[in-house]
Amino acid sequence: MKTFFTSLESELSDSKTVYSQEEIKEALAKVKEALNRTPTHYYYWLKNSAINIKAFKILASFYCSSTTLTSKQKNVLSAMEESLQELGDRAVKAKRDKDNLTEKESIKLTLTHNLDRNLIRYKEVESEAKQIERNLVALHEQVEEAHKKRENRLSERKGIFRSSMKMKEELEALGKEWAEYEAKAEVAEKEEKTVMAEWTRMKDFISCIKRKI
Repeated sequence: MKTFFTSLESELSDSKTVYSQEEIKEALAKVKEALNRTPTHYYYWLKNSAINIKAFKILASFYCSSTTLTSKQKNVLSAMEESLQELGDRAVKAKRDKDNLTEKESIKLTLTHNLDRNLIRYKEVESEAKQIERNLVALHEQVEEAHKKRENRLSERKGIFRSSMKMKEELEALGKEWAEYEAKAEVAEKEEKTVMAEWTRMKDFISCIKRKI
């Protein structure tokens, strides 16, 4: 490519074209500027510089009048604009595909990281849920036991109430008969004294008889 442009520059000094030598050199400079860029940069540079197309046309016209350059070089120059555009398009597409892969890799890494975090959290939540379930079972058992104790206490209370009511009834009955019991006790006490007095009298009588015998 360097030899190509050296040959082109040597022809500019004595070329007789419809374009001035200054225009030819300017066109050549722009083509060199294009080729000094990367294909990707050329793609965007060409979009922002409409005069580049004119540069290729000027050089193509010059080559058509050249008698020293080969037909192959003429054909290359004629097709160079389209070729550069095609290479630029391919380079941009390749870069976009690579960037797309890089972007997808970043998304993949992010998703993988988030998935790993989710799996860890899932296991933690699952373990917590199982522990809560065990706690609920234990609490349920405690509630059942508390219900049983409550039923037992209610049953005991009911028994105490019934027993208390019965005792109260018996106490009330005793209260109604208490005067009678007191009167009978008073009579019984007198009777007991009378019995003991009679008992003592008979005992003394026997003792008296025993002394005489």
